[in-house]
Amino acid sequence: MPRFIEMICGLGSKQNRNRSSSMGISENMIGLLSALFKLLIFPGFGFLFVCALAFQWIDRRVAARLQGRVGPPWFQPLADLIKLMAKEDVLPSGASEWICAALPMLSLAAVLTAALHVPVGPHSIVDFEGDLIVTLFLLSIPTLSYFLAGWVSVSVFSIVGGNRSLLQYFSYEVPFLMALSGPAILHGSWSISHIAESQAIWTALVQPLGFILALVGLIGKLKRSPFDIPKAKSEIGAGPLTEFSGRKLMFWHLTMHLSTVVGIFLLVNMFIGGDGSGAILLTSLSFSVKALGILLLLSISSVLYARLRIDQLANLGWQILAPLALLQLFATIWIGTGR
Repeated sequence: MPRFIEMICGLGSKQNRNRSSSMGISENMIGLLSALFKLLIFPGFGFLFVCALAFQWIDRRVAARLQGRVGPPWFQPLADLIKLMAKEDVLPSGASEWICAALPMLSLAAVLTAALHVPVGPHSIVDFEGDLIVTLFLLSIPTLSYFLAGWVSVSVFSIVGGNRSLLQYFSYEVPFLMALSGPAILHGSWSISHIAESQAIWTALVQPLGFILALVGLIGKLKRSPFDIPKAKSEIGAGPLTEFSGRKLMFWHLTMHLSTVVGIFLLVNMFIGGDGSGAILLTSLSFSVKALGILLLLSISSVLYARLRIDQLANLGWQILAPLALLQLFATIWIGTGR
């Protein structure tokens, strides 16, 4: 009898172990599928791609309306990318084929990696203390690749555009970094998610100067008018991308579109985050409205202001933007320490 009871108990424990093992496998599978959904669908790469096309269409449509034009249909951004994919991929003699192919892919990978750290409403893929620093570093890679693209293309227009992009980078990047450091110091964290969640009052209301400087820096980073100096069509063709075509040019354009989305999302989290509604749907809707508001500011500024010269931008960056950003940073530190 004891032997029979032991057999039953042993069978039961084996069944329990199998059930526990299957439950563990199911939980692991659900966790894996959830992670893949976040990475590939929402708020991952698929969502970013749709936002990139939508933002590009809205931007062009708003600019057209402000200029008295009709503007493109909603599918035009996607059609442009497909058209470039179908075109012949040609490079001038003397240009490095593998470097010209690697640079747009490197830029695209850097932007997609940066997007993993930028929350979309209440949703984030990767979150850790210090992810703001990593994100800013990754968003600098496309600009440096843009500069190198001009030099490896062995074209006069490309080289001039590359030099301009590097000079422009030094002019806006320092004020941009200092402006984004303000919210981090104010909220005592270098985590983008923590900064966004800590805003009982929008940081843009507490640091309006920092928000304006960050917005101007984003315009420079995206090379939008009036800071489209590296790709001034009336002067140097397409700048560093003059000799690019086909798939390579498509990847460059896609990188720029995605950089716009990631940059706007970053500013929303840093300066106008902190939706306390608690409901995921309302929070996501609020985030979308804020992002569209910043996009409209970018679109309006690109129409209202004429392109600056590179020396004018350098003077603006180092004589006005950098001192103001430094003043904003010192004021934030002084207020934060209570002195």
